[in-house]
Amino acid sequence: MSVTSLPETSGPPVTASSHPGHALVIGAAGFAWCSLALGLSTVGAINAPGSSVILSGTFFYGGLVQLVAGFFALAAGATFAAAFLTTYGAFWLGYTAIEVYVAPHIVASVLASGAHTGTSALALQAQAGHDVVQALGVFLIAWLVVTLIFTVASLGTNAVTLLAFGLLNVTIVLLIAAYLGASAAGAPVTGALHGAGWAEIVLAGVAFYIVLAELANETLQRQLFPLFPLRRAVRAAAQPA
Repeated sequence: MSVTSLPETSGPPVTASSHPGHALVIGAAGFAWCSLALGLSTVGAINAPGSSVILSGTFFYGGLVQLVAGFFALAAGATFAAAFLTTYGAFWLGYTAIEVYVAPHIVASVLASGAHTGTSALALQAQAGHDVVQALGVFLIAWLVVTLIFTVASLGTNAVTLLAFGLLNVTIVLLIAAYLGASAAGAPVTGALHGAGWAEIVLAGVAFYIVLAELANETLQRQLFPLFPLRRAVRAAAQPA
């Protein structure tokens, strides 16, 4: 007596869930860490020589980890998460490059060009510092445009993510004001600079909350930390009465 096996179903194989938040939370943790570290440095909690220690984090955690997480999010079809992670992963890599190579290169170029004109070393150093902060201000204007686009797109996510992008906009605007309003010696506007640092610290807190909510809600199997989704309201408004 022969036994025939049941035919295989034509549906897709059962696989583990590939929730896009998994990739997002990994990159968001790196973004939160870098925001907190840079915010503490900006408000003066870390002195200038000691601030260079955060560059290892901005390169590896904020840069590389976010890029890798962004590629996984892209593979999962999460366009917003992938765009956010790869974009700001590149930002933190760029920030590291500015601190390690670009800014010192600008200073060295100004000092070298003025060495043959008889300009005093003090005046050259002031000019170099001014050139660096002006370049940073213009650099951040472009990033403000990118962040505004993400802010509009985040209206379809949740209230906490929208708040995070709002705080990021505030941080960038204050930094632009601090750098473009710098003195002739290259000293940023202190009030705006410190304001940007505190805004970035609050931003880090919001980003850490997103990480906590994504992880704890999954492991505890309940919505213990709400993110207040906005999609339902948008869909409800779009439905005909």
